[in-house]
Amino acid sequence: MAHYMKEPCQHCPYRHDVKPYLTSERGIELAYHAQNPYNSFSCHKTTVSDEEFGGDGSEMVCTEKSKECAGFLSLQINEGAHCPDGFKVSDKAYGCVDDMIYAYEEAEE
Repeated sequence: MAHYMKEPCQHCPYRHDVKPYLTSERGIELAYHAQNPYNSFSCHKTTVSDEEFGGDGSEMVCTEKSKECAGFLSLQINEGAHCPDGFKVSDKAYGCVDDMIYAYEEAEE
Protein backbone atom coordinates (compact mmCIF):
# COMPACT_ATOMS: atom_id res chain seq x y z
CA MET A 1 0.00 0.00 0.00
CA ALA A 2 1.25 3.49 -0.87
CA HIS A 3 2.49 5.80 1.88
CA TYR A 4 0.79 8.76 0.20
CA MET A 5 -2.72 9.80 -0.78
CA LYS A 6 -3.46 9.47 -4.49
CA GLU A 7 -5.29 12.80 -4.87
CA PRO A 8 -5.55 15.98 -2.81
CA CYS A 9 -8.72 15.82 -0.72
CA GLN A 10 -11.62 18.23 -1.11
CA HIS A 11 -10.33 20.65 1.53
CA CYS A 12 -6.58 20.36 0.92
CA PRO A 13 -4.80 23.67 1.62
CA TYR A 14 -2.40 22.89 -1.25
CA ARG A 15 -5.17 22.94 -3.89
CA HIS A 16 -5.32 26.02 -6.10
CA ASP A 17 -9.03 25.48 -6.78
CA VAL A 18 -9.95 25.70 -3.07
CA LYS A 19 -10.44 29.18 -1.63
CA PRO A 20 -7.67 29.76 0.95
CA TYR A 21 -9.24 29.15 4.35
CA LEU A 22 -6.21 29.23 6.62
CA THR A 23 -4.71 32.42 7.98
CA SER A 24 -2.26 34.05 5.63
CA GLU A 25 0.59 33.22 8.00
CA ARG A 26 -0.30 29.52 8.18
CA GLY A 27 -0.81 29.21 4.43
CA ILE A 28 2.57 30.82 3.76
CA GLU A 29 4.21 28.60 6.38
CA LEU A 30 2.80 25.50 4.67
CA ALA A 31 3.95 26.75 1.26
CA TYR A 32 7.53 27.23 2.47
CA HIS A 33 7.37 23.84 4.20
CA ALA A 34 7.07 22.22 0.76
CA GLN A 35 10.37 23.70 -0.44
CA ASN A 36 12.42 21.36 1.72
CA PRO A 37 12.50 17.89 0.12
CA TYR A 38 13.07 16.33 3.57
CA ASN A 39 9.86 17.73 5.08
CA SER A 40 6.68 15.75 5.41
CA PHE A 41 3.02 16.72 5.73
CA SER A 42 0.35 14.15 6.51
CA CYS A 43 -3.13 14.41 5.04
CA HIS A 44 -5.48 15.65 7.75
CA LYS A 45 -7.83 12.78 6.92
CA THR A 46 -5.16 10.33 8.09
CA THR A 47 -4.28 11.99 11.41
CA VAL A 48 -6.04 11.72 14.78
CA SER A 49 -6.78 14.11 17.61
CA ASP A 50 -4.12 14.28 20.31
CA GLU A 51 -6.91 13.51 22.81
CA GLU A 52 -6.32 9.85 21.96
CA PHE A 53 -2.86 10.27 23.49
CA GLY A 54 -3.82 12.34 26.52
CA GLY A 55 -3.71 15.76 24.83
CA ASP A 56 -6.27 18.53 24.99
CA GLY A 57 -7.65 17.97 21.47
CA SER A 58 -5.99 21.04 19.98
CA GLU A 59 -3.48 19.17 17.80
CA MET A 60 -3.65 16.48 15.16
CA VAL A 61 -1.15 13.64 15.43
CA CYS A 62 0.33 11.30 12.85
CA THR A 63 0.06 7.56 13.41
CA GLU A 64 1.48 4.55 11.62
CA LYS A 65 -1.59 4.73 9.36
CA SER A 66 -1.04 8.38 8.34
CA LYS A 67 -0.30 9.08 4.69
CA GLU A 68 1.51 11.91 2.97
CA CYS A 69 -0.77 14.67 1.66
CA ALA A 70 -1.05 14.45 -2.14
CA GLY A 71 -1.32 18.23 -2.50
CA PHE A 72 1.80 18.80 -0.40
CA LEU A 73 3.70 16.08 -2.24
CA SER A 74 2.64 17.50 -5.63
CA LEU A 75 3.86 20.98 -4.69
CA GLN A 76 7.06 19.54 -3.27
CA ILE A 77 7.73 17.69 -6.55
CA ASN A 78 6.90 20.85 -8.53
CA GLU A 79 9.62 22.53 -6.46
CA GLY A 80 12.18 19.90 -7.49
CA ALA A 81 11.80 17.07 -4.95
CA HIS A 82 12.00 13.41 -5.93
CA CYS A 83 8.74 11.82 -7.09
CA PRO A 84 7.96 8.51 -5.34
CA ASP A 85 7.36 5.51 -7.58
CA GLY A 86 3.78 5.38 -8.77
CA PHE A 87 2.81 8.88 -7.64
CA LYS A 88 1.20 11.21 -10.18
CA VAL A 89 1.50 14.94 -9.54
CA SER A 90 -1.94 16.50 -9.23
CA ASP A 91 -2.87 19.37 -11.50
CA LYS A 92 -5.14 20.55 -8.66
CA ALA A 93 -2.12 21.50 -6.52
CA TYR A 94 -0.34 24.83 -6.75
CA GLY A 95 2.33 24.81 -9.44
CA CYS A 96 4.90 26.55 -7.27
CA VAL A 97 5.34 27.94 -3.77
CA ASP A 98 5.06 31.52 -5.02
CA ASP A 99 1.57 30.82 -6.39
CA MET A 100 0.42 29.46 -3.04
CA ILE A 101 1.91 32.38 -1.14
CA TYR A 102 0.25 34.87 -3.49
CA ALA A 103 -3.14 33.16 -3.09
CA TYR A 104 -2.96 33.26 0.70
CA GLU A 105 -1.76 36.86 0.75
CA GLU A 106 -4.58 37.94 -1.59
CA ALA A 107 -7.20 36.09 0.47
CA GLU A 108 -6.41 38.23 3.52
CA GLU A 109 -6.99 41.51 1.70
